[in-house]
Amino acid sequence: MTDEVELELVEDVDIDEVPLVAQSESELIMMARALVQPRAHDTWAYLASAHKMPDTIGPSCEALLEDALSRIWPALWRRDGARPRASVIGNAVVRGRPWQRYAPAPLVFTRATLELLRWLVGMPLATGGDVPELEARPLAIGDEVAIYLALDLATDLPPQLVIARQPMVRKSALAWLGFAHLMAGDAPDFTPIVTGVGAIVVDALGGELADRWRGAELHKRQLENPDELLAVGRAQSAALEKFMAACDAAHRRDLASFVLDAARPLLERNLAPVAQLLDPGKPLSTRSQARLAAGALLRGVQTWSHWDDQHRGVRFIDDDYDVAQILLGRFEPIGRPLTDRAAQMLSELASLIPTPSTTIEAP
Repeated sequence: MTDEVELELVEDVDIDEVPLVAQSESELIMMARALVQPRAHDTWAYLASAHKMPDTIGPSCEALLEDALSRIWPALWRRDGARPRASVIGNAVVRGRPWQRYAPAPLVFTRATLELLRWLVGMPLATGGDVPELEARPLAIGDEVAIYLALDLATDLPPQLVIARQPMVRKSALAWLGFAHLMAGDAPDFTPIVTGVGAIVVDALGGELADRWRGAELHKRQLENPDELLAVGRAQSAALEKFMAACDAAHRRDLASFVLDAARPLLERNLAPVAQLLDPGKPLSTRSQARLAAGALLRGVQTWSHWDDQHRGVRFIDDDYDVAQILLGRFEPIGRPLTDRAAQMLSELASLIPTPSTTIEAP
């Protein structure tokens, strides 16, 4: 006999029609709600325990999952995405809050999101050990957002790396963009997240992406194992190079503004993305490759510098003058002095010159 539990009411549910779902289904619903509002739920309790999942879900469960996922847009706005700003949309500058800059656009979810939720609830992720794989599936942008939120939910917890290792997760461009330091293998195509609804999501997450990349740079300064640093640096380089190339092709360079926001405080304090001394027991070639790979964000700044040279060549009479002015403004806080400092850091990484011993706590 199936156990049933009564869930809290959601909006638009008649008080005389409280939905009843199976206990296992309630766990799926709670996980979906935790993705949307992580601070309102006991994250560790959801990720640490394992539950047997049903082969199918009922209509009440389906409706409540849809209700939870429908709240993702407001959740993204709360992640610093609601501030008024200027975006480059259709080769024109559009200003305002996100709902003023973009036409209403629904997030599309497929069975991949349900499989993700079932896997998160059903697998014993507490120990960070081996678990059955979450198989890769074609992903809609809603699925990618759910994956990103799952990685965020597990921040600073052992399950985060287990989640990042899954084949489905490593097919998500948004997961690579936000958590490149956890990824491995070939980076996916980034076009879906610099066009259409994907671009709106990245635009909303700009401030958060800057914080994540800055935190990853500070983390690299603590890595003394060159093999580990090399893996992180290569994944970051793959993600950032593909993403910025996709932004360029889609005429959405503004979406890469987080690169500048992430790098600026570190450049101002002359903080190189590598420990002062890597393990001397490792081969010199490995240490050299690791130091070069660690400069992914610095190379992103150099790409912006090349773009800035192009923007400065746009004349007042040119059609894209307004766009160029917006992008010039994005680069201005970095400017030539910090660009030169980034170039100097890359030169030092290539020459194995010891990096500054200055340390800083992650924000």
